[in-house]
Parts: sequence; C-alpha cells; structure tokens
Amino acid sequence: MSTVPEIKEIDSAMLTGPVQKALENKSAEIRHWECHSIRYINTEEANLGLYRFNGTARDGTEDYPWSMILKAVDAPVNETDPTYWNYHRREIFAYEEGLLLALPGGLAAPRCFGISKYSNGVCWLWLEDIPGPADVPWSLTEYAQVARHLGQFNGAYLIDHPLPDFPWLSRHWMRGWLGYYEASGREVLALLQDKHFWQHPVLRNAFSESITADVLQLWKRHDQLLNTLDRLPQTFCHMDAYRPNLFLRQDSRGSNQTVAVDWAFTGIAALGEEIANLLAASLIWLECDAGEAKRLDEAVFSGYLNGLREAGWQGNPRIARLGYTASCALRWGIVGLWWLRSLGDSGKETELETHWNRPLPQLASQWGKTFLYIQGLTEEAYQLQQDLF
Repeated sequence: MSTVPEIKEIDSAMLTGPVQKALENKSAEIRHWECHSIRYINTEEANLGLYRFNGTARDGTEDYPWSMILKAVDAPVNETDPTYWNYHRREIFAYEEGLLLALPGGLAAPRCFGISKYSNGVCWLWLEDIPGPADVPWSLTEYAQVARHLGQFNGAYLIDHPLPDFPWLSRHWMRGWLGYYEASGREVLALLQDKHFWQHPVLRNAFSESITADVLQLWKRHDQLLNTLDRLPQTFCHMDAYRPNLFLRQDSRGSNQTVAVDWAFTGIAALGEEIANLLAASLIWLECDAGEAKRLDEAVFSGYLNGLREAGWQGNPRIARLGYTASCALRWGIVGLWWLRSLGDSGKETELETHWNRPLPQLASQWGKTFLYIQGLTEEAYQLQQDLF
C-alpha cells in the first residue's frame, strides 16, 4: 500500500475511475474540478475529513457535470474486535461486501464509486453526493416519513430478509456505547450528588428540582434494560439514524426515499432501537425544539410502526415501543448530560456557547427539557418491561 497522499495532491488520474463510475461512462474524460471541505456536526477522530469534489467531464462533444464526496477514514486493519460499537473499518467492509447496494423499503445508502486503501489503515471512500438543504429544519411530517422508511427497513429483516451475519457487524451496540462513556457518566453522577453543584443558576432554570434520584435509578437499572433489549426481536439497523446522517429525496421512480450516510455503527440490534437517535439526538443536537418533544415522539414512533406494518410485521406494538423507549433511556439518559461537566468552568462554558452558537441559558433550557422528556420515556420503559416480561 502506498503512502497517503494529501488532498491537494489529488489529480485527474486519481479522479477518473470514480468519476467514470459515477457517470456510468468509461469514456468520460475529466475537464476540470473543484474541491471544498465539508464541516460535519459531530466529527470523530477516525474521520480524517469530508470533501466535495465537483466538476465536468467530456465524452466526445458532450460535457457532463459530476459531483462526489470523499470520506477519509483512519481505519486500522489490526483493530481487535470487529463487533465493537465503533469499529472504524465497518463501513468499508459494508460497501466492499455489497451489503448496502439494495436495501429494502424506502431506505438507501449512497453509492460507492471506489475505495482507496493506503498505509497505516487509512482508507478513502468515494461516495455519491446526496444533495439536500442540510440547514433547513425538518417538519414533523418529514420526521414521520423518515421513521416510516426506517420501519420498512427494519421490518423487512423481521419478516422475509435473512439477517446479515458478517463478523464485522456491530452486536450489543448499546453495551459498547455505555462502556465507552462509563467514566464520564460516573463524573456526571458525582456532580449530581454534590449539593453545591445545584447552586449554579443555569441549573436552577433548566430543572425545577433535582434530577439526581432519577439518574441514579437509571444507572442502577441499566443492566436490566440492556438485558431486555437482548430479549426483543433482533433486526438489521443503521444505528446512527439522526438528522445530519439522513437525506430526503425522490428515487428514480419518483417515490420518496431516505438516504442514510455513515454506516460505521451498522449491525444487529433490537426492534425499536433504530429510532431512539432520531428522537433524542435530534433534540440534543438542536435539530428540533425541545418544546416539540412530545409531538416529535408521536411522529417518529407512529411513522416507524407504519413502516413495520408495511413490511409485514404484525407483532405487538408495545414490543417496539419498549425497544424504542429503553434505547432512548440507555443511549442518552445519562450520556446526554455530558454538558453538566462544563458548568462552573468559565472556559468550558464559553466553549459550549461557541460550539453551539447559542448562549448557555438557552442551551441548558433545551437540554434540560430534553432530559426531562427522556426521563418520561425511561419511566415508560420500566413499566413496559414489567408488563411484557
């Protein structure tokens, strides 16, 4: 394998193969191109950069516009556990094995036009550029539509599609997530039990009373909820389906379609687990006002259930609701309080305001309301767990 080139070293010879595949024209010759870096809301260390390349190519006397995304990933070959929640090579394998070529229902993945592998495990994925108004908030109708497509997708693997069994798919994803964030979770628990911490004015405005007992209860019962997820019907999931990773468009037949990007978490998970992020992360990442949490919840879950029914799943909807509510609780009920660790440190508070481009009281209000709604879902999960098991 060769040394990783710099983005500025990319030339027409390196672009020709992916461009010809994108245009489905082996005779196309690149005339010119441009490259622009893409900012992503939640970039991980493994992501070495996202870039949009666009230009024109010529075949004979005809010019053809083209555009594609280069995703550079640090994905070491020797990582030990390919089922780990954040196995960096997973998306590469998913494309290489053709797993994402023809997904069921209204869900699709971007087409892959080439994968370049370099030294030290660095990989470049040349992917379809999915246009979309990324900065325009979705309506509740659009959230319901996306959830319906996710339901169709998950439902197909509960009915007539065999579960993929590749060894690199994620399994017990939520356990890995909570294990990774356990140390920071314990810091939050320690803060919540410090009576002086609650004197911060932002907290008094975000929460009408202490949330310590609720968070400690979730910490105490999280193993029970994890075991419950293992007992639910299992299906094939994207596992990071939230607004920045999802794009709405029409397919070649004019039907509505959701294109999901970033398949690094994909694997086998519980029914309902797929849509936890569509609700909770949309609130935490300020994609939807927390005052709309209940309406968003109703839109997401009803859309998902409709998709499951359309796929042929006729099971108890409370089973799907349990998977969904338990996953919201586990994924964000404690981890979603990460921002509390910045309070009382003026430098970190400023960093929060700068990163999210909002004053701290506004952020605390949004995140406080989000936690309280997730806590309500947590109580619902406890009750469903008791009723169904």
